[in-house]
Parts: sequence; structure tokens; C-alpha cells
Amino acid sequence: MGLDDVVDAVDYVESLLADGETGPVQDSLSWQQTDADIQLGKACAMLGTCRQLRQGTNNYVSIVELSFNAIERSFQFYLVDQTAAESADFRSHGQVFEEIAARGVFSDTDVPDRIDAFRSTHRARIYYDLDRPGRDLAAGMHELAEAAHAYVVAFADAYPRCNCDERGTQNRE
Repeated sequence: MGLDDVVDAVDYVESLLADGETGPVQDSLSWQQTDADIQLGKACAMLGTCRQLRQGTNNYVSIVELSFNAIERSFQFYLVDQTAAESADFRSHGQVFEEIAARGVFSDTDVPDRIDAFRSTHRARIYYDLDRPGRDLAAGMHELAEAAHAYVVAFADAYPRCNCDERGTQNRE
């Protein structure tokens, strides 16, 4: 790969974005019509990718990152679905966690604040390679993301709209 290949690749992506013709939408996201359902679909897709990565790989950084993202998308789904908010209203990661805590979704357990605290400290350290997550942290983060997602979906009574079930199998085609 040379510089011409990079320039060609940038040209191609720019043309796709400019034309709005990015190709077929990911199957698990193709059915969503509302802002809330798009966030829910993204959370489901990220959790599905975590499940796949855990099958025989040691890509712990990706599992941790996707788990953080899935938690945030799950929370954002709830906020957009249950309030007058739109996804664009949340400009920072911390806003999502503050809002979900303020709404009492996790009662008085401080779960959102606790997740936000280690997200704000450790996610950046992992992202910038100051900390390197191991297998146990990756598995724990994935399990946390699955549990938080399932809880929020149940709390919102949104099982029919969720694209995954507790065993990680797809509900929709």
C-alpha cells in the first residue's frame, strides 16, 4: 500500500458520504425507524460483536471499548425513548450517565455514577494504551454491558424491539 492507495481510499469514502449512497444498511439496523430504536439497535449490534470476539480471540481492547459503547447506547436508547430528548441532545458521554442516574432507572444504587467513574478514568487510559485490559476485565465489561442492556430494555418494556435476547441470539432477520 502506497500513498496513492490512501488517497484513492479517502476519495472513495468521501464520494460515498457526499452521495449519501453508503450501501445496504447492516441487517440488524435496517428495521429501526426512530431515534430511540437506532440507539437500541446499535447497542444490540455492539453486544453481538462482543459475543463474536469472545469466541476464541484475545482482542480484549475491542471488547472493553464495545462494552463501554453498548452501555452508553443502551442508556441513550432509554433516554430518547422515554423522554422528549433526541440523540443529538447528548454531546458528552457524561451527560448520558448523569441523565440516566437522575431518572432513577437504577433506583438508588449509584450504578450509572459508578460506571461513569471508571469509564471516565479507565476508558481513556485503555484507549491511549496506558492500561492494557486483560481477559478478566474484558469478560467482566462484556457481562456488565449485557446485564445493563437487558435491565434497561426490561425497564423500558422494550423486549419486542430489542434485537438480541439474553442468550445472545438474534430475534430479527
